[in-house]
Amino acid sequence: MKNFTIIKLSTCWSTDTLRADVEQLINQKSREGYEITTVSFGVNMWWMPTAFITICK
Repeated sequence: MKNFTIIKLSTCWSTDTLRADVEQLINQKSREGYEITTVSFGVNMWWMPTAFITICK
């Protein structure tokens, strides 16, 4: 049975900063043995760039 976890990252500054943070996080989690299931980008209710990353082990 797989355990799924959703990680949410947001930034007030720029989408480039968010993209770099997401890239760093998924590389770290991949090295730890997690499977990256999905990565999606959008905005939250305050129009801040937000990423949702689904991982499982």
